[in-house]
Amino acid sequence: MKYENVCIEGMGFVIPDHIVPTEWFEEQLAPLYKKLGVPRGFFARVTGIRERRWWDEGVEPSDGSAMAGLKAIENAGIDKQEVQCLIHAAVCRDYIEPATAVIAHHKMGLRPDVLNFDVVNACLGFINGMLIVANMIELGQIDTGMVVAAESPREGQLLTIKRLLGNNITKDEIRDNLASFTLGAASVGIVLTHKSKSKTGKRLLGGAHYSGTHNHHLCVAQREWMRTDSSALLSEGGKVVIRAWELFQEELGWKKTDINRVFAHQISEPQRLHGLKVLGLPANGIDYPNLYTLGNTGSVAAPLCLAQGIADGILHAGDKACLMGVGSGVNSIILGIQW
Repeated sequence: MKYENVCIEGMGFVIPDHIVPTEWFEEQLAPLYKKLGVPRGFFARVTGIRERRWWDEGVEPSDGSAMAGLKAIENAGIDKQEVQCLIHAAVCRDYIEPATAVIAHHKMGLRPDVLNFDVVNACLGFINGMLIVANMIELGQIDTGMVVAAESPREGQLLTIKRLLGNNITKDEIRDNLASFTLGAASVGIVLTHKSKSKTGKRLLGGAHYSGTHNHHLCVAQREWMRTDSSALLSEGGKVVIRAWELFQEELGWKKTDINRVFAHQISEPQRLHGLKVLGLPANGIDYPNLYTLGNTGSVAAPLCLAQGIADGILHAGDKACLMGVGSGVNSIILGIQW
């Protein structure tokens, strides 16, 4: 897929104030650790995650998304009345129905004729949302659209702790539930515009996707639990990303030596390093990780890295950047950006 008319006009993000150290989870699970002989500090060592964030009680995904969306509009330098489409693309939602986009739309004070709906595709949802808005711009249906997402894992993590402290829990069950504790809360938003309207000229060029859906059983979750075969997911997910990477380079005519920055989804430090290794990229200096202090922020993770990179000024005019997403299933989409 290629785009001729789509620009990134602005991004915004919100990092909750409530810090939850990894040590806190280990304190909660101390009786289980002692019973099964699991050493303290184990989780931080195997994931690289020192802490993550929670929203304060009462803050819904729509609140986080609305806050990030309004910041994206402000950073884009547009009036919110210019927005013509809003997509909410997080795993977490306020309710099964109505769509969380409906609630975020109301909280942002957007026009009543703005198309709004949810897109859900595990940790890949935000990038799927970007493609939908980009397609609408390319087709001439709209000239300004946006995607927002906010993840909020607090409820599921508390329920997982409660379940693991029950009777007859094995080491295998601890292993399978560890992924729940990698998760963290945050929100992000992006404004995309037609190039004829853009003040930035920062183009979304297109990209490629690849799927390995026979792996759909490797990471499964409900609102109150998550079960992951981390080793198999690392191996099989890597194969999907490699193929998506090959197709991406073919589609845009890029070589890895052309790429200045990579903003990628992150689950853990081993996963981050494995992903860079299989793509032939350096372990440090090209990506912009935030997992050490924010954890795995789900659908927010990759775009949040991009938003933070923009805010920190690490992208320079003329840079080529990749936005790399991976979602349970396993699916991968890689997008190319000309800064």
